[in-house]
Amino acid sequence: MRTGEKGRSFEGIWGGRNYEALASAFGMGPRFYERALGGLVLAPGMKALDLGCGPGGLSFALGARSPVDTQIHGVDLSVDQLDLASRRAGRVSCSLRFHRCSMDELPFPDGEFDLVMTSMALHETPPEVRRRTVGEVARVLRDGGRFLLVDWSRPHLGLWGAVWFPLVCWGERNRDNWNNVYPELCRSRDLILEEDCYLNSITRRQLFRKAPRPAA
Repeated sequence: MRTGEKGRSFEGIWGGRNYEALASAFGMGPRFYERALGGLVLAPGMKALDLGCGPGGLSFALGARSPVDTQIHGVDLSVDQLDLASRRAGRVSCSLRFHRCSMDELPFPDGEFDLVMTSMALHETPPEVRRRTVGEVARVLRDGGRFLLVDWSRPHLGLWGAVWFPLVCWGERNRDNWNNVYPELCRSRDLILEEDCYLNSITRRQLFRKAPRPAA
């Protein structure tokens, strides 16, 4: 995500390929995104949305395992990140499109997507943006659709846990992730937790399903 009230800046020297190099140095390369997806796949005709997509690591990982008639949309506020992602869109056979917007103000209709996903992006936003984002996720997901949330959580023992512990154990901005408030926030929007595990000593993978609405 990009500058201002929505989140921290990943433009200029921190954008594009430099961001990818930095992310890879912290263990977020292609293998990371494959593990983040787990067993998720798109069936023919399905649509997915990647929130805070950056240069598209998670989008491309999903696209590589998706049929040609699926659609994947990525949204971010960083022009640098989106430019790099868009230049690479032809690497996958399915439709892959990138849009500049905030994850808490999505330009898509209700029930548009079968899968919404986000990786290491929510913690970059203020707490109020996270809460509006969960509301938007619930709005654009179809009934029975899934929400994949990958972000840091309270560190476990391990190398990265020891490195990150002094950086994430304090502050209002870190409190949501430290206390893992996301299951509660999601449950309030009828997004029910189905899977919960750590990918490493600090990165948590949580998968939610949107509960069907009761018949009228």
